Amino acid sequence: MLSVYSMFSTVLKSQCPKCFRFRTYVTRKRFYRCTGIIQNENKWEVTLDQRRLKTPNGRILMVNSEPLAHAIAAEWDAQKDTIGQPTMHLTALCNTALDNPGKLTTHGIASYLLDYFPTDTLLFHSEEEELRSLQEKKWTPVIDWFQKKFGVTQEISKGLEPSPVTTETRAVLARYFLSYDFAALNAICFGVEALKSPLLMLACIERHLEPREAVLLARLEEEFQLMRWGRVPWAHELNQAELSSRVAAALLVIQCSTEKHTTTVKTPVNEQAVN
Repeated sequence: MLSVYSMFSTVLKSQCPKCFRFRTYVTRKRFYRCTGIIQNENKWEVTLDQRRLKTPNGRILMVNSEPLAHAIAAEWDAQKDTIGQPTMHLTALCNTALDNPGKLTTHGIASYLLDYFPTDTLLFHSEEEELRSLQEKKWTPVIDWFQKKFGVTQEISKGLEPSPVTTETRAVLARYFLSYDFAALNAICFGVEALKSPLLMLACIERHLEPREAVLLARLEEEFQLMRWGRVPWAHELNQAELSSRVAAALLVIQCSTEKHTTTVKTPVNEQAVN
């Protein structure tokens, strides 16, 4: 979790002069001086000038993890003169989990992810020989890892039609997805849609891949074409950084939703001797 948190903090603090494209979405100026967090029983809240941060529906934004609360506060603190909401992925994920504007359920999200799986980018290889060779070299290790990790077999698409997914594979994936709570499943969906690949997102969740590695694999065909035809230096780097920040935000929410932190009270050595 620390590596994801540090990466996300780095993205927040970056001062890329090309990021002004987000200003077309800005509707509010920064209205607060400082951010903070407070503990409310076993939950954590974010404050702006000691006022509790709320969701768009007016609910108090509360999370189950202190590191996640710190990260959300850092996200708000990173805003300068204006609030760039499209870049505030952690806040958006937590708002969505709390307000649930789509009235979704965990089973509904799991079903969506299962239906998404056959269209995974990694299951479609190009007919162009050079690109296909590159895809096999870069993508096959991830597919092999998935099959070994989950004990399933998955075919590659032989055309434009999605590859068949066996009933056994769907059952394994359904159990996996439903082991997460609503907030984590919402974040998984966010990461899958960013990468266009449940396989890459699963590899990130299980710490087989770092977010930047997953983004490069998701953009493999685009990078191949850029090597052939050239690139606009800042534009493609910005797109890659944006995707990485999305995946990193999703992973931070997932990990903070699933990791349980416990404190053990140690007995002094002299008391142990008496006992």
